[in-house]
Amino acid sequence: MTKKTVVAVGVIIALGAVWTGASWFTGKQVEKHIGEFTDNINSQLKTNYPNAGLKVSYRDYQRGLFSSHLTYVLQSDGTASDHQVLDNNQEVVFNETLYHGPFPLSQVKHLNLIPSMASVHSELVKTDAVAPLFELTKDAPFINAETRVTYSGDTHSDIHLAAIDFQNPDQKLNFSGSDLKLFVARDLSQAHIVGNIANLATEKKNQLGQNEMLTLQDLALDSTSRKSKFDINVGDANITLKKLTLNVENENGLTVNDVNISSENNADDVNLSGKLGIDVASVVVRDQNLGAVNLKASFAGVDGHGLKQFSDAYRAKFQTLMSSPEPITTDEYQQQMAMVVLHNLPQLLKGNPQIHIAPLTWKNAKGQSDFNLALDLTDPLQKDHNAITGVSDEEALIRQSIKNVDLKLNLPLNMLTELFVQTGPKVANDNDKKQIEAMARQQAQLIAGVGQMSQLTVTKDHAITSSLQYADGTVTFNGRKLTLAEFIAPYISVPAQDAPQAVPAPAPQAQ
Repeated sequence: MTKKTVVAVGVIIALGAVWTGASWFTGKQVEKHIGEFTDNINSQLKTNYPNAGLKVSYRDYQRGLFSSHLTYVLQSDGTASDHQVLDNNQEVVFNETLYHGPFPLSQVKHLNLIPSMASVHSELVKTDAVAPLFELTKDAPFINAETRVTYSGDTHSDIHLAAIDFQNPDQKLNFSGSDLKLFVARDLSQAHIVGNIANLATEKKNQLGQNEMLTLQDLALDSTSRKSKFDINVGDANITLKKLTLNVENENGLTVNDVNISSENNADDVNLSGKLGIDVASVVVRDQNLGAVNLKASFAGVDGHGLKQFSDAYRAKFQTLMSSPEPITTDEYQQQMAMVVLHNLPQLLKGNPQIHIAPLTWKNAKGQSDFNLALDLTDPLQKDHNAITGVSDEEALIRQSIKNVDLKLNLPLNMLTELFVQTGPKVANDNDKKQIEAMARQQAQLIAGVGQMSQLTVTKDHAITSSLQYADGTVTFNGRKLTLAEFIAPYISVPAQDAPQAVPAPAPQAQ
């Protein structure tokens, strides 16, 4: 044996000893963090799903030199009074195999030499709670994942959802499977998920006994979220869908093509702002292209602390009503939730928020229609309540809460006529087509006439138009100047003394 060989063997033995020692030490470190990670999950469950009555625990932890094993269990915590997600004797179980760092064996096998605290293989276990899911996958685990845990505690997961091809006399389901990449920060303050579904198709009978078929093609998601200082998640998201098709037996089918939904939400030290975009390339009904739809919307000046207080109050009331042992009617539910919104409205308006829709468009073969809205709201507590006297409660509420409104609508009559032709009866010859077109023009003119009679719209330049501007108690509606009282009078159906009270000033809160 040469000297070089001896040295090489010595180096390998030394490295092996270091790796073994590091793996044993890392295994101890991982064991310390499991409890913390589990507590974080349970904290999020309680915060976001307080009525679910669920908890996560781990058991059967077995630590080895290069790997460890444990089981994660999702089960009922016994607090759900109604609508339990899991019965008391049901469990959703994941088997976890942890490969210790700094170079986990499962990563080394794939030539991934990034130092990590651990690599985790997760696999859903067949239990009574998920037995129907295993029936769909022919006893293959529907979910399995490979997760890399960094030394800072962040996780990077590759998640695989198994394909499904299932049918019985009542329904059919075909799912291409999916691969997701998920990043989650140690403290759950940040997350990023990317994934796609190539195909999803379902078929079943509806309540009328008709076959309903729904298909999705090429659905993709890319979403990033982070926790703002207000404990509200902000971030960016993009969802794309190549095609959605809905067919009902003996009914007109619906196809939506090339959908793109994008959102962007941000927060500074005081306010939140955001943008939303929705693009739909075409909507097809009965082989007729009804056109494309586009929406651009934004908001700004939403007070972060105010939104948090508003959402907490709304959620608390919702949870109270949902957990009430006494049945509640729809009217009672709506009334109580409306009271919560009205009472907490000043919190939502603290930052003088602005909402813009610029624009919402619909385009078909005959033209393009547009809707634009600019709404500037104001904090009612910034205004002198005593200065607003001699007006109805409804007018006082509007004056206290709305600074400016600018609304514009333009809908060409030719577009409306084309829509009625496309959705009208099928034609067999040219004479039928001419009759359908004539009827469609009459329908469009009728709608325009009703709008003018009710003074909601004006027909101008072969288009149905409407415009509304408001500021400082004055309304300009379709070119007519009105006081705010004159404008809202037709819409007030109850006497002023019985109407909802103006927004009250909440008691000062400790900072």
